[in-house]
Amino acid sequence: MKILVICPRRVGDVFLATSVIHALRSRYPNAQLDMLVFRGTEAGVLSNQEIDNVISMPMRGSFGLHLRLILQHYRRYDISISLLPGDRPVFYAWLMGKKRYGTLTTNKKYFWKKWAFHSWVEFDGLRRHTLVMYHDIVADLVGRSKIEPQISKHLIEEETQVAAFKHWGYKNRYVVMHLTPKFKYKEWPLSKWRSLIQACLERDLGVVLTGMFDERTLEGLKCNYADDPRVLNLLNQTSIDELVKIIRSANCYVGTDTAVTHMAAATGIPTIAIFGPSSPLVWGPWPKGYLGGASAWSQTGSQTVGNVTLIQGLGLCVPCLQEGCSRQVNSVSDCLVELDPSRVLQAILSCLER
Repeated sequence: MKILVICPRRVGDVFLATSVIHALRSRYPNAQLDMLVFRGTEAGVLSNQEIDNVISMPMRGSFGLHLRLILQHYRRYDISISLLPGDRPVFYAWLMGKKRYGTLTTNKKYFWKKWAFHSWVEFDGLRRHTLVMYHDIVADLVGRSKIEPQISKHLIEEETQVAAFKHWGYKNRYVVMHLTPKFKYKEWPLSKWRSLIQACLERDLGVVLTGMFDERTLEGLKCNYADDPRVLNLLNQTSIDELVKIIRSANCYVGTDTAVTHMAAATGIPTIAIFGPSSPLVWGPWPKGYLGGASAWSQTGSQTVGNVTLIQGLGLCVPCLQEGCSRQVNSVSDCLVELDPSRVLQAILSCLER
């Protein structure tokens, strides 16, 4: 049997899809299990050995390129599964799979997609967690399966090869702070991060800084902490696989609504997720071992479930479910700008007491 899982979106979506991959692999151990993703998001599978092949496609490519991809894989798979309701993933599922499963919106405009699938569930971006919806799509194939985003075993067991970390003197008591989400509307301001870093240093905690910055900002951050041996600056220096190895042995992880925060939660370490306009109910990091219902999270309010503490910005509009206050990915979110570092520090201290 050959199975294709289609998830052309962001790194975080690809990582969350590893939960469905694991359920399929458990049910069909001898199947060829492939995944179709956008080029540049392959790292989201974290070298997952349950996947036989990762097929990458350009986010924006020529008609000829897409035609070649279709001809190469036309009806090659016994089962194709689209985890997303967009035109392209549904179209690929229809062309590449003999039997198709997926999700779709029930808008009459998209009636043709019902015809493309043999089985489908309604897309839900409001009432249940994304992971729950993913598993609902494949329920006919795998039954009731455990929701568990996968960290590859070798990432848990192997030592990191990042030399700066291996020779760092604070590996026994440290916090990883991942400073950068992909989009600005999910950012917590650098001034807030600096306050949090300083508060941790005052308590003699080691701090590992990770994320990706432009060169100008990067140089400024290097200058700020160059002389403090307790701060290990790994900004722009690690692959996602190496980053997971460093996170998994930390005392605590802090990050915003980003793929790395989902990965940190999946390692089982104490994880603090800073949320602003996004829905915790739909996108909150899945706590390790959580076996609950439609979501681990309520829509509003700071809360702790299992190994994850979610700190939400304040305001009657939170969460607005929009891309920042200007409704576009490069806008600022006031609820994050105004979120006090003392709230995050208290969560860190609580994690260290567990």
